Amino acid sequence: MQESILNALFERIEGLGIVSGEFIASIIIAILVIIIGVFIGKILKFLFRKLFEKTKLEKVINLSFINLFLSVLKWSIYILFINLALLELNVPALTGWLVTILGVIPAITGALILISVGFAIATYLKDVVAESHLEGCMLLSKIFFFFILYIFVIFAFKTALISIQDRLLSNILIVGFTLLGGAALLINYYKER
Repeated sequence: MQESILNALFERIEGLGIVSGEFIASIIIAILVIIIGVFIGKILKFLFRKLFEKTKLEKVINLSFINLFLSVLKWSIYILFINLALLELNVPALTGWLVTILGVIPAITGALILISVGFAIATYLKDVVAESHLEGCMLLSKIFFFFILYIFVIFAFKTALISIQDRLLSNILIVGFTLLGGAALLINYYKER
């Protein structure tokens, strides 16, 4: 009975395409790749933190935003190296599923970075227009703010939805977001009146 279970297990392992010696070597290489990734992630986070301290960036940007950026950078590198380690293992049943999941995380991270950059640019231009003290500058500054923010959010959506191959679904989601955003702006406009 035990021999039949062991034979079934070995047949299952062979069916997955895993040869014991090659697979153990792949596991060792995958572990080394992950260790290197963790090391590189920590070093880059440390170097960027020192760069931000030397440039005194915390005086311009909130410290919590800098910490968020450093964490996103570190985890993006971790995810990249985990992805490389999974590809090294070459187990189709495991690799395909996890690589797809790990591919979505950097896309979402990129989308969040785009929204942050868009918000910073929109806020800057809003302040520049508001400081002009021209007639209607407050309304124009709000229009600039929401328009630029909208453009960056659309780019962020396209970045986050890059894994969706269906263009129609992606466009439907963007149109849905636009309608929701427009409704929110109208509600905000009428509440201020």
